Amino acid sequence: MLDGAVTEKVTYEAMMADFEGSAIDDRFRRLLQLAKPIRWGLFHHLHTSTYYRDRVVLIGDSAHASLPFQAAGAAQGLEDALVLSSVLSELPTTSQSSISLNERICAAFDAYDSVRRPRAQKQLDRAAEMAEMIFFQNKETGSDMSKILPRLQNGWFDWLWFPDLQGDVRTALSRF
Repeated sequence: MLDGAVTEKVTYEAMMADFEGSAIDDRFRRLLQLAKPIRWGLFHHLHTSTYYRDRVVLIGDSAHASLPFQAAGAAQGLEDALVLSSVLSELPTTSQSSISLNERICAAFDAYDSVRRPRAQKQLDRAAEMAEMIFFQNKETGSDMSKILPRLQNGWFDWLWFPDLQGDVRTALSRF
């Protein structure tokens, strides 16, 4: 990787090395001839201590860059936006309070952080564990598909794919 770059150009031959063998359809190989091969960097930032400081708040990948192995990064950013915007929308209703605007903003950010960070951090942990399983580096499953598949098929994604987002909003609002 080049310093500061998230991608690097690779040769056509390097790309095609991943598609060797008789199991790969030649039509797919012909399609790949049209590609301009690049390799994307994988970024994973575990355990951020907070998603805000003073009047600056992080959402999406800036708060919780994740490996792509659960296909959840964009959804996590949207969930962040929903919870944060819901809490911030309550700022005008607190304007009669004796608390300063800065203190109210920080309280809103704290409410957002207290709801979103645990869920996003769990997704990060699970994405890292998924990567270990995909690359057969997980200590418990190794390369044994009879151990990997049941793990992934028995509700592994339910908490991620079927969240109670309105419940998260209510929790954040109650903490604000």
